[in-house]
Amino acid sequence: MEYKKINCESYNIHTIATDKFKTARMEIIFSCNVEKDKMQEYTFLSDILTDSSKEFTRRKDIAIRLEELYKAIFYGTTNKVGNLFTMSFVLEFIDPIYINDKNYFEEVLSFPFKIISKPKVENNEFDLTNFNIVKNRMKDEIKSIKESSDKLAILNALNKMDSESPSSFKVMGDIEDLANITPSTLYKTYQDMFKHFNCDIFIIGNINMDEAVKIIKKEFKCHVIKLNPPKLLVNNNIRNKPLLVKEKADFVQSTLVMIYNIKGLDKDTKNGAFHLFNYLFGAGGIRAMLYQKLRVDNSLCYGVKSLYLKYDELLIIEVSLDQKNIDKAEKLIKKSVKDMVNGNFKEEDVSDAIKSLTFSLKMGSDNNVSILNNYIFHHFDELPLIDERIKMIKKVTKSDLIECAKHLKLNTIYRQIPSNAGGDESEGN
Repeated sequence: MEYKKINCESYNIHTIATDKFKTARMEIIFSCNVEKDKMQEYTFLSDILTDSSKEFTRRKDIAIRLEELYKAIFYGTTNKVGNLFTMSFVLEFIDPIYINDKNYFEEVLSFPFKIISKPKVENNEFDLTNFNIVKNRMKDEIKSIKESSDKLAILNALNKMDSESPSSFKVMGDIEDLANITPSTLYKTYQDMFKHFNCDIFIIGNINMDEAVKIIKKEFKCHVIKLNPPKLLVNNNIRNKPLLVKEKADFVQSTLVMIYNIKGLDKDTKNGAFHLFNYLFGAGGIRAMLYQKLRVDNSLCYGVKSLYLKYDELLIIEVSLDQKNIDKAEKLIKKSVKDMVNGNFKEEDVSDAIKSLTFSLKMGSDNNVSILNNYIFHHFDELPLIDERIKMIKKVTKSDLIECAKHLKLNTIYRQIPSNAGGDESEGN
């Protein structure tokens, strides 16, 4: 595998040459620091830019052209990681060596740039028909989040923790805010994106990378003003006493969310030991400590998991259960944290977790998406590459995991209970 970074003045091209795959993947990534009031508009923009263009005026036209390009795949997506917001345009296509068409490579690689550089715009406004199609699709997606008890509970818990923290900001926004987006304001956002966002293009595959760079430079005239590298880390406040919140929602079952701050860990521990801690504690499925204590030993819940938000310096525990079991589940979670602090777990549990986690990482090295994502965050935050991460995980000891547990501090306890349940709707500190 050979990695190169090419500076094109207004953007960077990152090439990862490998013969491991029969397909190639390119991601055109625009990035900036999180802006609470703009993320919904950026997400709208990502969708409409892949829905139509001047040349391909309908989504159907884009689909037909992709079919002609030997079933290439093209889509847009937005994401928030810590304080970093990204808008990505993704292209997946067959390695040209398997295509008997001398023009194929240039045609498929230039396709995304023809789309995003020439949107369907008249009089400084996006086409109204396409605008309304995307707007209705976004409404449905926002509704689907509210119909998911666990997703809604986590979003609400983060909002209660600190509504002004980037950790709580919603990429999709709320339905009410969609009314503020118009075809003209969206086009202004499009123009601002090309002026102020950072831009990095990543491409992986067994292709002629020199030729790929040549094609990209020819097709993409991006006048991005390079900014300082985005700051990923969110500095979330720590509470002396946990915030207790109870809210009602229209679901049959309850959801318990507990948010812990993670403070004072060095970068290597965040990239290595704490991933293993999270796996052993709550992310490792049926073998995780929380699953064993809450579900296997006490039959308290339908599901339990922990989420490690490295750049937010948070550990989130989410449990789906009946309301009557919430008190006991909360106590067991707190006890499980103390058990980790006191080293009340076996060396063989650590060994098993290391084997499982390193196996997952090795599986990632056989996936071009995982490899590309690793290089993306290697660029943004010097994240070690997969082989180095495996070495880091293998060196983790039981005492390292105990040290990780000592850096946890409970911030927020959020209870989402059925709307027909008795009791007060909410509780304060």
